[in-house]
Amino acid sequence: MKDFIKCQKGATAVEYAMIIGLIALFAFAAYMVLGKEVRRVIVWMRFKLESAKAGSQ
Repeated sequence: MKDFIKCQKGATAVEYAMIIGLIALFAFAAYMVLGKEVRRVIVWMRFKLESAKAGSQ
């Protein structure tokens, strides 16, 4: 029983799982916050490129 209590492998796995979960949570939050802004910039750049292309013809 003492060996089971001293065993840290299970605790380490749980700690790594919690770290991975937090990283995933922060990545998702960043995507939700920045996703719309990045899409807006891409659409704006596409519009500018198409306008420049139409103006050169």
